Amino acid sequence: MKTHHRSFVNLVICASAINIMSCHNARLDRIGTVGGDSTFSAPSNKVVNSSETVAAGNKEVDFLLVLDDSNSMMPELKKLSARLTTFVSFLEASQIDWQMCVTTTRASNFGKYLNWKNYSPAAGTPKYLLKKGSAGLPGIFTSTINSITIGGGESGDERAIKAAYVSFENAGPCYRPGAAISVIAISDEDERSVGGDKSLLKHNDAPGSYQALEKEDIPSNLLLQAQDSFGKSVRFTFNSIIVKPGDIACEKKQDADTSPSHPGKVYAAMSALTDGGIGSICDTDYSANLNTFKDKIVNSLRQLTLQCEPVEHTLKVVVDHQVTTDYQLDRNILRFNTDLIEGTQIDLTYDCVE
Repeated sequence: MKTHHRSFVNLVICASAINIMSCHNARLDRIGTVGGDSTFSAPSNKVVNSSETVAAGNKEVDFLLVLDDSNSMMPELKKLSARLTTFVSFLEASQIDWQMCVTTTRASNFGKYLNWKNYSPAAGTPKYLLKKGSAGLPGIFTSTINSITIGGGESGDERAIKAAYVSFENAGPCYRPGAAISVIAISDEDERSVGGDKSLLKHNDAPGSYQALEKEDIPSNLLLQAQDSFGKSVRFTFNSIIVKPGDIACEKKQDADTSPSHPGKVYAAMSALTDGGIGSICDTDYSANLNTFKDKIVNSLRQLTLQCEPVEHTLKVVVDHQVTTDYQLDRNILRFNTDLIEGTQIDLTYDCVE
């Protein structure tokens, strides 16, 4: 929970994600004994056959920037704003058709977006929707961050996941049909400061720092809301710049600021659930973090989520009628080593344990 003594500027970048669902490894279960010998039931396997064609929509990525605007966040957000130029330069040079909206973690901004400063959008485009090809992007990011008020009422109850939940629930111009959704959140605390865990409270936390998590703060519920709003096949990643769980040195460094920090355990879980990136808020240069998120965006344009984790040695991948092994398999996430351009046909066969 942040104290609210002064006002500063805050910007959080929320970005696209992919649903990760894994099947457990097969196991033999004892069901009885015959003549003193154990008998076992062998698992039955379901054969999955699927076919799809890479669509042009796979190049669209809609970013939601979610900013922790509590009063200790100014140094971190200044670092972020200084490094956005490289990230945006990559987006501009790529074939990704991107757009971005910005909100903050305090309740009064849920469902609302901040207008971009020094931005003159095309007729019919709202000022809170920044689009690829806009002139003066570095200045737009810097001036927008510098215009945000940090601290004050409600800012200490940081809720990046709920902010994204409400944004997804309302949908609107920030999101296009078929586009990937990419969230990048930056905070030196967790959801609702301590992630709903009273044991993480510190002696110098402000009164009332503990708040129970509600349904909109739960990672699995944000994933479900993304699927409800944008379809079951939505490509959604939640990326975090946080105090990484277990990084004691970073936590102590952040504690020396105006109020205590807390590890982003819930945010890290949200990133893991969606195969998003996790960066450290203590890094002096956020370029590496943003490059990680850039790679996640690229990967999300060339990966598939399988119905389950395939039984070993049963996965067969055919790309444009040619069997290929040019991929990596991480549980039920199939990642191709090279981009699959639009129009490419992908045929898959594998076994799932029922």
